[in-house]
Amino acid sequence: MRSPELDSTSIALLASGESSRRTIWQVSERAHEAGVRPEQLVSQAVSMCPSLTLLEPDPAHYDAAVESMLELLAEITPILEPAGRGRVFLGMDGLGRLFGSPERQAKRALNSLFRIFPAPLVAATRAGMAPGKFGAWVAAASARSGEPAIIAESELSRFLARCPVGSLPVDPLIVQRLERLGVQTLGELQRFPEPSLIAQFGDEGRSALAWATGRRIDPVRPWHRPEPIRVSLDFPNPVGITETLHGALDRLIERALSRPARRGRSVTSMRLGAQLEGGGSWFVETVLREPTSQRERIASPLRMKMAISPPPKAVDILIVELTQFGAPSAQTSLFDRKNENGRAAAGRELAQGEVPPSLRDAVKELKLRLGHSPLYRVVEVDPWSRIPERRHALLSFDP
Repeated sequence: MRSPELDSTSIALLASGESSRRTIWQVSERAHEAGVRPEQLVSQAVSMCPSLTLLEPDPAHYDAAVESMLELLAEITPILEPAGRGRVFLGMDGLGRLFGSPERQAKRALNSLFRIFPAPLVAATRAGMAPGKFGAWVAAASARSGEPAIIAESELSRFLARCPVGSLPVDPLIVQRLERLGVQTLGELQRFPEPSLIAQFGDEGRSALAWATGRRIDPVRPWHRPEPIRVSLDFPNPVGITETLHGALDRLIERALSRPARRGRSVTSMRLGAQLEGGGSWFVETVLREPTSQRERIASPLRMKMAISPPPKAVDILIVELTQFGAPSAQTSLFDRKNENGRAAAGRELAQGEVPPSLRDAVKELKLRLGHSPLYRVVEVDPWSRIPERRHALLSFDP
């Protein structure tokens, strides 16, 4: 849509996050007809289609388009759930008096996309309406572009019986085994007794039968995403030197941590991105093992991500986003005596064998989380032994 001159050519988007042996991420219709498929190596794709045009992905542009779509659909219903791979579920319960029949509700949601997307893109969008997320997704997959498929609750079981067994949201190995057994449609799966499916596939066999018969109706889970903290740095000239990018990363993290919206909260996940020279963008994400507000502990995993999958071109704008937050980052010392018991004992020494109240409370919390005390104490056993291992012993510490 941004490059109309490429409409008559075969196009493929390269997969991001790879420094060697690049693969294909998405292909256009013409490229697909020539035999190009996602996850192919570039050499394989070019051999299938010598006139293939390869483009770098622009994740920043895609994310902005998805955010605009979600904000627009949230005006129709507050019950919204993005499901990845271009899928969005809308909870439309109780909106009949506001928007009319199910057909009018689906048309309204589809037509609202004209406000932000070009007409050809909206015309290629498929929509379906049915009880539960699985039924709605299968209905949308079977619908024609621009014509929503509406499945009533009384027709759901008959509609699902005609669908292929590959539409089940279960382990692909289970689908392969069913197809090898000759089970091609959900209607054929409905004839199997539930104990037999459980014996073969476990709990997923029970879920597959519930989906196939329409007995399992999964509701839409409302989407909640905390507002990220975003900071950026514009370079006067494009930068491709790693040390310069690392220095800019440290400055951006300090700036993000100093924002009033971050104070009192630790960071659990973040994104590092860039606007590239000549167009395009680049992003990497990471999740911290432990929440923190220390700059170095946040910057270190981002530097590692950058080393594994560096920006493909020089950077015009470097971007840091703090996307998920945890508990308050201020933590008192284990032996801190600012509490009432600690103040009372601040002027005297602890007697032999006496345990500080703060340490006792910490052990209780660890036992609640782990089920046992992970602390040990050193006890003298035979201090005059010539064998070091006999002088002391470790005993579990459980005051």
